[in-house]
Amino acid sequence: MSSLKAYPFTLFRSVMVILLVTLIVMVTSATCFFDYQSRQNGNQMSQQLLLTQSEMAQHMLEEYLDNPHELSHLLQQYLQGGQSSLNNEMIRPEMVYLTSRAFSAIPAFHSFSWSEANGEHFAILRDKPGSRIYLERTDSRNPNLLISYNGLSEETNIVKSNDNFDVQAQPWFRSAQLQHNPWWTTTPDKQGLIATLHSPVYANKGRFLGVISSSLRVAEMSQFLESIKPGSDYSLMLIGPDQQVIASTDNAPPSAQLADPQSEDAIQTFEVGQKTWLATTFDVQDSEHLLNWRGVLMVPKTAVLAGSKQQHLLISLSIVIVILLLMAALGVVIMRFTGSLKETVKKLRQRGLTPWHKEQGSQFFPELVELNQALSSVSQAYPAAAGSPRNSLEEDSDTHFLTRGGLLHTAELYDNRNLLAMIQVSNFNSVKNALGTTLAKEFIQHFAERLRSLLPEGALCCRDREDTFIIAFAGMYEHKDVTWYRSILSSVFRMNPTEMGGESPLFTGHVGMVIEPVTKENISECLRNVSLAVQHAQSQRNGTCELFTPEMREEEVHNLRLHQALRDDLQNEGFHLVMQPIVPFVEGAPCCEGECLIRWQSNVLGFVPPDKFIALAEHTGMIVPLGKWIIETACRELADFIARGAPKDFKLHVNISAVQLSQPDFSRHLLECIHRYELNNSNICIEITESVLLHDTHRIVEILAYLRRLGISVAIDDFGSGYSSLSYLHSLPFDCLKIDRGFVRNVLDDKKSEAVIASVLMLSQSFEVPLVAEGVETAEMAAKLLAMGCDLAQGYYYSRPKPFADFTPAEGQFVVLPD
Repeated sequence: MSSLKAYPFTLFRSVMVILLVTLIVMVTSATCFFDYQSRQNGNQMSQQLLLTQSEMAQHMLEEYLDNPHELSHLLQQYLQGGQSSLNNEMIRPEMVYLTSRAFSAIPAFHSFSWSEANGEHFAILRDKPGSRIYLERTDSRNPNLLISYNGLSEETNIVKSNDNFDVQAQPWFRSAQLQHNPWWTTTPDKQGLIATLHSPVYANKGRFLGVISSSLRVAEMSQFLESIKPGSDYSLMLIGPDQQVIASTDNAPPSAQLADPQSEDAIQTFEVGQKTWLATTFDVQDSEHLLNWRGVLMVPKTAVLAGSKQQHLLISLSIVIVILLLMAALGVVIMRFTGSLKETVKKLRQRGLTPWHKEQGSQFFPELVELNQALSSVSQAYPAAAGSPRNSLEEDSDTHFLTRGGLLHTAELYDNRNLLAMIQVSNFNSVKNALGTTLAKEFIQHFAERLRSLLPEGALCCRDREDTFIIAFAGMYEHKDVTWYRSILSSVFRMNPTEMGGESPLFTGHVGMVIEPVTKENISECLRNVSLAVQHAQSQRNGTCELFTPEMREEEVHNLRLHQALRDDLQNEGFHLVMQPIVPFVEGAPCCEGECLIRWQSNVLGFVPPDKFIALAEHTGMIVPLGKWIIETACRELADFIARGAPKDFKLHVNISAVQLSQPDFSRHLLECIHRYELNNSNICIEITESVLLHDTHRIVEILAYLRRLGISVAIDDFGSGYSSLSYLHSLPFDCLKIDRGFVRNVLDDKKSEAVIASVLMLSQSFEVPLVAEGVETAEMAAKLLAMGCDLAQGYYYSRPKPFADFTPAEGQFVVLPD
């Protein structure tokens, strides 16, 4: 019988009682605190809540009122980008395209119009939400005749006409001729006020082109106010510059004029009947800060306090739920703890060992008293565990291979070994994500079994990471011995149908090896080197095994230096652009196109070929700032080239990567650069390779279609060498094909290259786009390609890539003769 005294209650009951008391105290304290806080700070909380909600309403209103700006900006880019070639028949479809979403997304949207300097007027209008959308335009022969159609084209019925219309006599039109900045006007209509944004459009040299107008029906904005008000008790109101009510929600109080929208007080209080209202005013602006409207958010004071009390109730309820969950979790943990103690007691009693004397003291929990009684029978220490298993920190539980720590602490590793291998299973993560952890465990166990069966005796096997293994072969080897071990390790990735009942899992991966005497001092360096060899193998086919060489380390260091120099020279103007003309095969014919190429003359590394740094820039993300620099510089160089006498319609090809196209601001940046240097959109052609389509094809096709609609051309570079599929051509928008120089180089000697060129030429003719032959270096090649029917040529035979300043155009003519 033990002399230890037990508490009258168990550990489980004591913890539950403490938590229950804590729950009661916390809930009571929280209730008292919230009641006191409501009495002391009710007004302050109500005002702060109202200010926060007014900021949200202000933000949503300003986004809503910015839609006319965005719509006008898109049409303005379209007009300015193609001003030299646009006609009236091209403008109407673009306006219909731009307004299609605006009418469906914005109930208050009323009209979108374009009024030209010569008096012609185009407009897309809607009477009210849900009603018909129709075209209104002046007659092309009589600008004073305004015709309204039943639909969006001139083929629909004429609803009415006005033969006394003169857009040039409108006050807003005369104002647009005197200013460059947009402005808002508010005019009455038979169905209410109309708020209109007028945006003057000017040519690059300051010539007035016309006015874009976007209108909102103010009465319909009340529906939008209803949708954004914070709650059913709240009221929203829009006040114009002359204090008139522009729009309001249905539940606005009849005496809302008591809230002065010009007051400087953050929160105003006013009485309507027996109800006290709180109100706050805020500015309502568009992105250009052209409006002078004010918003008023109002709510009954009792509604805000009710919301505050509801929040307090929710907080109290949350505290109760959290504590109850905590009690449940602790209860489960304690029950498992006490259950384990009792199971230990049971096992110790079954051992029947001799008594073990324990120092007596104060009272204990009953569970610990039972444990003490059982352990009192123990009289001797536990017998030594001879041959105990390896510590779990040094052995992988799934494969029973060594861990990295276990490998590094194994003395045999440093005893007469100089050949290390690292194996990376590349499809492990795919199996884990697709089939789950259990099947992934079986997958890697089978791989470990196959690997162990192929290795010679004495090899140390380590599982470094989930999908990576390290093998240390026994013995000393020379480079001539590596071939045999390469074939052994590569064979683990070959399918063996005799395994697993005739079905063998497919393993994919790569292997790296290093020959170097392994010591405790250099083991870290050996592992780095073998990891570097695996990285080089990963760029090759499945199962490739690479042996580490010092050149791999040098290449890695070189790439680091190259990346640093690339970043520094991008900031210090270490790059420059050159151009190679794209000429007709007919000698003496004017040249109207050229390709822009980048060159890098580094102060640290000397001349770096583009194929060395472009791929690195794409891999590291530097292609984004580098691509922006190329676009900006190319537009500036082209503008100077045209100013020196080149044709005004000269088209410059600029190479664009998939990483650049995927940037959300690519199109905006390109169009801004074209407009900044007073170029036409048709002056730029972006060149893409077929590999671009391996990325987000749908999005890329949308971007290219949008740019082509604005007048920018698209050329497919190195056609036939990349994607190797013609399935995308029916949906991909393009204006030019450029045959890969590899086919052109062999056109005189290789019948297959000639056949490929003939096929691509037939393809380009069927799509009615020109074919550019790249890499034309001799007169014989030029004659052959001309006889085959090629349209344009590019190559050293005509001109090497040179700085723009080295070319001498004159009086709008640019002729390139063969060197």
